[in-house]
Amino acid sequence: MRYLPSTRRGFVGGVLALATSRTFAQAASPDVVVIGAGAAGLAAARMLQGEGKSVVVLEAASRIGGRAYSEEETFGVPFDQGCSWLNDAANNPLVPFARTQGFDLMDHSDASEAHYVGDRLANAAERKARNRGWGSVERALNKAGDAGLDVAASSVVTQGDGNTGHAETWIGPMDWGVDFSDLSTADYWNSADAGESYLVREGLGSVVARLSEGLDVRLSTPASKIDWSGSGVQVETPKGTLRAKACIITVSTGVLNSGAIRFTPELPVWKQEAISQVPMGLLVKIGLQFDGARLGFVPNHWLSYRVPDETPAEACYYLTWPFEYDYTVGFAGGAFGWELSAAGPEAAIDFALGELSKMFGSDVRKHFIKGSMSDWASNPLTLGAYAAAKPGQFTARAGLARPVGSRMFFCGEATGGEHVALINGAYLSGERAALEVLAGGI
Repeated sequence: MRYLPSTRRGFVGGVLALATSRTFAQAASPDVVVIGAGAAGLAAARMLQGEGKSVVVLEAASRIGGRAYSEEETFGVPFDQGCSWLNDAANNPLVPFARTQGFDLMDHSDASEAHYVGDRLANAAERKARNRGWGSVERALNKAGDAGLDVAASSVVTQGDGNTGHAETWIGPMDWGVDFSDLSTADYWNSADAGESYLVREGLGSVVARLSEGLDVRLSTPASKIDWSGSGVQVETPKGTLRAKACIITVSTGVLNSGAIRFTPELPVWKQEAISQVPMGLLVKIGLQFDGARLGFVPNHWLSYRVPDETPAEACYYLTWPFEYDYTVGFAGGAFGWELSAAGPEAAIDFALGELSKMFGSDVRKHFIKGSMSDWASNPLTLGAYAAAKPGQFTARAGLARPVGSRMFFCGEATGGEHVALINGAYLSGERAALEVLAGGI
């Protein structure tokens, strides 16, 4: 979240040609329609097809991958506009898949972090104070989780010593896409540790795109209406209607909350409430390309700085020179991420450069070439980066994952179990939905 091999463009082009050359008449009544060609949808389709079911995957975008999106048009080398890390590698099915497909994985589990105070590296006492503040935040969250509390993280953290701001802005906006006032302590407590984590030289989005090989994926084909009034489902699109025994819905809660997909009859109240209680958070990625000068940044490291305890704060943390590429990635999330997105790419890039300049001086701007900002906030196919349960509403995730009418099944990162908001959670949720379809005798 990189120089793609020559096969990358050839592979994607092949998928585009395949997806646009088929007509609805060739698969008017598949067993299952999957809505969304991200990790969840592709995982579900692969499992169902492996069990002999006919499957059509509908994707509203003109590309495959959803929020896993690798491209090289911006900087001339692979860059992940969306998710970047393969977490919990020992239990992540995408890790062995990526390896067997020849992708280059780099262990990023124990990447070092340079922490600044103003224009200098933090000294030993300042690092100790930061670590102490981080420890106090984690202890407060774990105590609340162990007690079974589902409240706002901000309500259990004691501020005032001047050292909790770093932990709050990292754990909240960076990890969850929301500030502590919007972070559920139960959501935090019930999530797994990241464990062994990898970056992908060719981009994580290119790994997800490879999952589509052999599948019937229809690009630029948004589902506008799902009629589940009969024994099966009818999925309407601008290109025609598909009839199937069941459908698997993988779109974000942002899209579900927007009403972009109409349901006939309407979804049950319990399902509508579950969707509304798990809204989208936001993490903005700001790519900054330079002319080859390293400017004191260390490749593949984290770069952070001291922020005040009064949160939400205007914080932007960085991944520097991944794979020695000539770009650095800034991350800003939560309320401030939404503000930057609304202000637009120019403002976001200027802010990220300004924060670097405070640490490393004016040479930062002298060597800057161009930048980019991810558009997940305004993208109508996402309307956010990933979902976070509202404080007090952690159990809504279970309702979000629950099937409707024995023929509509829901999955995606928002229903990823202990791996919510992660690519492996999305993938595993797709397999879970596929198993539910199979268990129903479809």
